[in-house]
Amino acid sequence: MSFIRGYYRLSLSALILTFFAVFIVLTSFLPITIKDVPLSLRLAQIMVRAILWVLNVRVNCEEKEQLVGFDGFFFPNHVSYLEVLALFSLMPTRFLAKAEIRGWPVVGPIAAAVGCVFVQRGDKASRREARMALTQVNTFPPITIFPEGKRGPGDQLLPFRYGAFEIVTQGGFAFLPIAASYNHPEIAIWRRKENIVAALWRLSSQPERIEVKLQPLQPHHPTPEDDPITLAEKVHAELTAVLYPSP
Repeated sequence: MSFIRGYYRLSLSALILTFFAVFIVLTSFLPITIKDVPLSLRLAQIMVRAILWVLNVRVNCEEKEQLVGFDGFFFPNHVSYLEVLALFSLMPTRFLAKAEIRGWPVVGPIAAAVGCVFVQRGDKASRREARMALTQVNTFPPITIFPEGKRGPGDQLLPFRYGAFEIVTQGGFAFLPIAASYNHPEIAIWRRKENIVAALWRLSSQPERIEVKLQPLQPHHPTPEDDPITLAEKVHAELTAVLYPSP
């Protein structure tokens, strides 16, 4: 039964992804917006919601109004590909993404069409160029950066990289820390060095409903006078207190 369930969910998700990809890419060239959000992002939001429904994933955010319409940056923790989908299902957002994603079939063209900024992780010049571009970009729809820089283990936050905080302090951009957690982390977490196909199969073949809880914290409004390192450490402590509270 798990094989049939997994095959059905993955196949239907792939069909949804492929179907919407064509329209998302085409509409990215059109100057059409819905509530100031480009049509391509709205279509991507519909696609993401459909895929989450097929995969039996539900998003719970009691303070959804803090995300919807936010002008600035989202800074969530990162343990799974599901943070990307969950955030997008509530508020269309662009992402700072690793350069390899641009070359992924179907997903790469969608990411480019919705305005993702790609960076070569091992290239300092590429990271610097991405930071400079983000200090001058329009921050609505919001931009999502994972300050850990990569997926964490799920039992603690990795140290934050300071680049994200240099962007928001230099540009004076508001940002919203977001705590993402799961009712079944053993299923939802995409483990380090694990193939994405294996992670997707574990999610799609399970019978339990996966709930993603998104908890936005208080927004920050930094200025160029703020120290990025101090700010990073403060936000790290805030998210840690929510995600991994001391007993």
